[in-house]
Amino acid sequence: MAGMPFSPCGTTDGASSCSDASVGVLQAVFGPVIDSLAQGSDPETVTASSNVLASMFVQYNSGLMVLASLFVSYIAIVGVANTANEGEAMGKAWSTLWTPLRIVFGGGALLPASSGYSFIQIIVLTIGLWGIGFANGVFKSGVENGIVNGSLSSVSSQLGFGSGAKPNPNYPLYDIRQFGQAYLASSWCARSLNAIYGSLDQPAAVHALSTPDYKVDDGIGRQAATYLVKDRNAVTNLGGGTPICGSIKVYSFSTPAELVTTSTSTGSIFDPATITSNKAAMQAVRHAALNAKIVAMNKVMADIDAWVNTWPSDLTQTGWDTVNSDRFNTIINQAQNTLTQNLTSQMTNDTTLQQIMAKYVDDVTKDGWAMAGGFYQRLSGIRQEMGTMFAEPVAVATQPNLNMLPRDAAGQLALSSYQTVYQAIISKSLDGSSYKQPVTPNAADIKAALAPSSLDDLNIDTLGSRGDSIMSNFIGWGMERVTATLIGTDGDVDAIARIKTTGDVLALMQASAVATNRIVHTALSGAKAVAAGVGSVSFFGTSIDATPLADTLLEWVIYNFLTPLVEVASWVGVLAFYFGVFLPSLPYSIFIIAVVGWVLGVLQSVVAAPLWALMHMTPERSFVGSQTQGYLMLLSLFARPVLIVFGLFAAMAIANPILLYISKAFWAMHAANVTSAESLGWFVEFFQWRNWLIMYGLLLLPVIYMIFGLSQTLPDVVLKWIGVGIDSMGSTQATGEMRSYTEKYGPSRLGGGGQKVGADKPDGIQRDGSTGNAPSGPRGGGGGPSSAPMLLSSGQQGVTPSGGADEGPSGFGGGSPSFETSSKPNGRDSNANNDKPIII
Repeated sequence: MAGMPFSPCGTTDGASSCSDASVGVLQAVFGPVIDSLAQGSDPETVTASSNVLASMFVQYNSGLMVLASLFVSYIAIVGVANTANEGEAMGKAWSTLWTPLRIVFGGGALLPASSGYSFIQIIVLTIGLWGIGFANGVFKSGVENGIVNGSLSSVSSQLGFGSGAKPNPNYPLYDIRQFGQAYLASSWCARSLNAIYGSLDQPAAVHALSTPDYKVDDGIGRQAATYLVKDRNAVTNLGGGTPICGSIKVYSFSTPAELVTTSTSTGSIFDPATITSNKAAMQAVRHAALNAKIVAMNKVMADIDAWVNTWPSDLTQTGWDTVNSDRFNTIINQAQNTLTQNLTSQMTNDTTLQQIMAKYVDDVTKDGWAMAGGFYQRLSGIRQEMGTMFAEPVAVATQPNLNMLPRDAAGQLALSSYQTVYQAIISKSLDGSSYKQPVTPNAADIKAALAPSSLDDLNIDTLGSRGDSIMSNFIGWGMERVTATLIGTDGDVDAIARIKTTGDVLALMQASAVATNRIVHTALSGAKAVAAGVGSVSFFGTSIDATPLADTLLEWVIYNFLTPLVEVASWVGVLAFYFGVFLPSLPYSIFIIAVVGWVLGVLQSVVAAPLWALMHMTPERSFVGSQTQGYLMLLSLFARPVLIVFGLFAAMAIANPILLYISKAFWAMHAANVTSAESLGWFVEFFQWRNWLIMYGLLLLPVIYMIFGLSQTLPDVVLKWIGVGIDSMGSTQATGEMRSYTEKYGPSRLGGGGQKVGADKPDGIQRDGSTGNAPSGPRGGGGGPSSAPMLLSSGQQGVTPSGGADEGPSGFGGGSPSFETSSKPNGRDSNANNDKPIII
């Protein structure tokens, strides 16, 4: 605004617009006169009919003008009487200098304007706008030089912003191993079928075409191309034309219209001039990440095909002793490392992406001081969006289904070759020297441990041990990540950011638990369907009905793993809300109440100012006289916004060391109490840890209220020190009421809602088939005696069948092949099939 010392509108705002949120609130309350004052135009161009309050103030100010005329008449009459009585102008009690000036000032301030407001009200609104501009300058300085150069730079580097960018460890990077396992199955299936049936003068042509079988739009800017791995020979027609060896779905992504690619010589994959918003910047990050994933996927498929082509064609062939299962780990590790390096290099070197934080600062500050409390919510939104980008799949492979093969010797050989070799490669690769434990647990890992590859592979003892191990790893990962986040060892130096990240980790745990329940239940239900078709399986060397065996297995897994997992997911969901939404929202909620109190204070000042001007017309021995309170009211109006911002930033500075101290002290006490305890089951261990986390959360609640209440208490206390009588119009009381209700209906449920919360199961978690009693389940399994010889016996990484090459698999003679996967934790044997579309 022209001539305004503290403009509330930024220099980038247009001549007829102002992006400041508090200015918008005042405009909605007081009408277009706010726009005129903020933009520096003449407020006399605004009419009173444009706003309801302005129309009411016309009558209000007219009534005060009548009182002012009575005041002037009274002063004139009494002044003449005092002059005649005391022989001194205006009398001895009234100043001949200040009394006329006070009358002129008060009367002039009460003069109405065409906008409906009096001049003193326009002065009040102008001072209020100055206070907005003053607070905006302090806020932007704090964001640029305080938060961004301090805690935000550390957090942003984990999100992929700035020169120290890296993928966030609390979010799973796209797991190439899941895709690689499923693609390995399709590749081996196609090779073995073509070789087996080709040797019988039945030249099957099982492969995928170079062009997709069909394409579909899968969200905005994303297209899914599906390649079916099926028999293309109409004569052999294995599987009746169905994708007998699975399918490959590859996603392609169109470049957003606002992102114009440039030459590589510019140092940026996108034209920096097109990055005009955070949305465009995030699209640039997403597109770069997707391109890196596509490159990695293509290399994985090419390397797996080349490796599979070096294998013998079926189990009856020689040469399996040269097949090293650890080669699969090497292929996956190379692709995963290349993907991570490409992402990190892109984030670090691309000039456009390095400018995102500067754009983020502009977006945070453009709405003004009233939006300062939303900093954490905006940062959280970017964190979640980056997590989605890192985990978004670019390809999904489905595994083969050989049940459609002819029931002849060739079909049995193909089925046995596929199942035995594939399971051996996947199982033994987990014991390979190149195998790397996943950073983030996923549902596919747990499914591999809880769902056997077939009923012939059933061993309850091994299944129980493997399940307990993988579930302990899953729960242990969650507890370790939460504790590391709270005490700041993962790099998040900002207190509220650590609390919000804790909620994000807990939400990830809940999502993994829900997905695990679904995928395990689906896999075991599929096993039941297969059992109904097979009819019988070999168990302890005896052929038994497969359907009751599958039912018992499903009940056993539900009782021992899925039902406890349901309760874990229920509690984790509540804790995720408390740490991810409730606690991080308190600073913003308290700040919002302070802003609302300021708005009501502006309204109070606009109403009170004419009355103060009226009383300013009374005679005094000085110009200010007894109207000091009115001047202090104007000072409060100017200073309260900047004091609110100071309170917020002071709270941020205080919260970091205080909450870090509380976290370290509390979790050190927790460690001292549980370190000496004997090893517990994963279910009991989780509930002990849950109780400590609830206690920690309840301890944080009053501390956060005390610290972030500075945005209200600091203005109130400082202004009280200088004797300013205007208060925040009930904002402090409103905060107290908010606290009482949130403690009543929010956090208190953490301490006493165990069974009630557990009763409301998360969406998608089913308990069908559970009888409420632990099923006895079959005993033994793969570990029991069997008349069939071991198929795989050469070395830890070899895939050599026992016996000579001419001996063939024992299953051909009527016996079922006996195969038991490794009991190593975190075993993987299938693709996650995470094909949920990501809407751009």
